[in-house]
Amino acid sequence: MTFPATPQSELPFTPELMHTLLLGTAEAPGADFRVLSYYATAVPLGETVRKTAKEISQAVQLSPPNTGKSIRRLVEDGWLEVSYRMGRVTFYRVGPRVIASAVRDAERGGSSAVASVSYLPSAYDAEGS
Repeated sequence: MTFPATPQSELPFTPELMHTLLLGTAEAPGADFRVLSYYATAVPLGETVRKTAKEISQAVQLSPPNTGKSIRRLVEDGWLEVSYRMGRVTFYRVGPRVIASAVRDAERGGSSAVASVSYLPSAYDAEGS
């Protein structure tokens, strides 16, 4: 088993990733993109969204049955995965297709860099004393 070089909690959500999600779900019903977008943006990538399908359906203004159908399709296609079950409630997180896309974007170095580090002489350098 291999793991991505970048830990999931450090994967940024970028415009490139959003574009990948949009194009990847283009042939699916529009509700699928709305539900997937919720899961991808509600918590850091790879973490569990601790909201019920009913709460998510209210947030994205879909009926609970349509939200449930979208979740099932997204799981089947690898966009979402089951994180855990508590009683009759199932919680999900983004799936391997989203993580793989985020890792590819991170490896490319895309536009996700927000800072650079440069060496500045220290006030405690031996030369400065």
